[in-house]
Amino acid sequence: MKKPFLPFELGMEYENWEFELEPINQRINGCDSYNYFGKIEIFGIKPVRIELIFYWDILVAVIVQINKRDLEKTEKLIEFKFIQVKYYFYLSIKKINSQIYHSLLC
Repeated sequence: MKKPFLPFELGMEYENWEFELEPINQRINGCDSYNYFGKIEIFGIKPVRIELIFYWDILVAVIVQINKRDLEKTEKLIEFKFIQVKYYFYLSIKKINSQIYHSLLC
């Protein structure tokens, strides 16, 4: 099994990051969306922003926005099952996967 590179995993609880989150508009109906403002680097890349989506205080999605100039460094995100849409990479539970995909296309 590959070692995790982010401090969050799907299924973890909101309280793990509650002091590093800022509420934003809901991306998915019925879920709460937050910007994560903690300092983090992913394989040497500083993300533009990280969005965490919770359903009943359980993490159901992670969205990472990357600068265009860093796109060539993101192949490892794909190895960790992140899906790319433009400059975004996301990981989510299957139930909301298509909703996130379509919201990132807009």
